[in-house]
Amino acid sequence: MSHSFEELCCSALRTLYPEYTITDTGQWWYGEHEVDVVGLTTGDTLLAGECKFQRSPLGYDAFSKLQNHVDELRWTPNGSGKRTEEYALFSRSGFKPSVQGAAEERDDLRLFTVEDVVEALNR
Repeated sequence: MSHSFEELCCSALRTLYPEYTITDTGQWWYGEHEVDVVGLTTGDTLLAGECKFQRSPLGYDAFSKLQNHVDELRWTPNGSGKRTEEYALFSRSGFKPSVQGAAEERDDLRLFTVEDVVEALNR
């Protein structure tokens, strides 16, 4: 079920991030590094997400792991050497206070539930 959830999250990305023109979505992996959701934009922003279809709420460790994996992702925007990153966490069972607090303090982290993904896909 987790692979299907990842595919649904990729499909919902354009609706969840309407401020970006997303040219391509998918997953990325290299060696031990894996990013469940990747969105390439026409600008300098890379969208990256971690999906967990588990019974327990997602914690800050998932965000930290995502950041480490994104550091290894080799993508350079067209015409520019510097990129910005936006992070998304997708969870079946909600989020722990640690990651909720981080999302409130940061402009580059968004949290999405299964309901958010389904709503985006139905638009």
